[in-house]
Amino acid sequence: MNAEPGRLSNLHSPVGDRDKRTDNAFGLQRMDHFALETNDIELMERFMREVLGGAPYYYAGFDEEDRRLKRVKHIFIRIGSVLMQCAESVNGKTTLSKDNPNVSPHWAFEVTAENLDRNIERLRGLGVPVAGPIEHRDIDCTSAYFLSPEGHKLELCTWEPYPRPRISGRIDWASLAHDWPNSPEK
Repeated sequence: MNAEPGRLSNLHSPVGDRDKRTDNAFGLQRMDHFALETNDIELMERFMREVLGGAPYYYAGFDEEDRRLKRVKHIFIRIGSVLMQCAESVNGKTTLSKDNPNVSPHWAFEVTAENLDRNIERLRGLGVPVAGPIEHRDIDCTSAYFLSPEGHKLELCTWEPYPRPRISGRIDWASLAHDWPNSPEK
């Protein structure tokens, strides 16, 4: 814990402590789903299936009744144990920017160390630029970062020991921009 209330300082947990506790003072259990905005729901649906291995779960807003009810097109796709939702923007505008230098918001999926390497290679083979593997200072996590075609920031991370060489430093998000599936890496 921090020494003084209201004053944050670096905090380091022992290696392997991440999954030891799941209690919550308010009964919150886990992330159920997260929602992303999109201007091209068909492209995002394809990206989630073909690049992230997503399995369709629920799609709405595509039939005449939903159009009559003015429901926006939205989809839920299961990726591992998490539901990822995409909803088409109502006014055709999103807050996405492929050159936004901030690390947040981004969404991370846990993988094994072996699958981190496999996925880095697979993504690059699909023409999706990847930053990584990247080590994090004072924490037992190794990550790879990439973007969706519209600029959603995504991460693959492993909490397993990662013995291979890694880089550290800031992520140049603009260098990860791509036009999957239309063109290879920039």
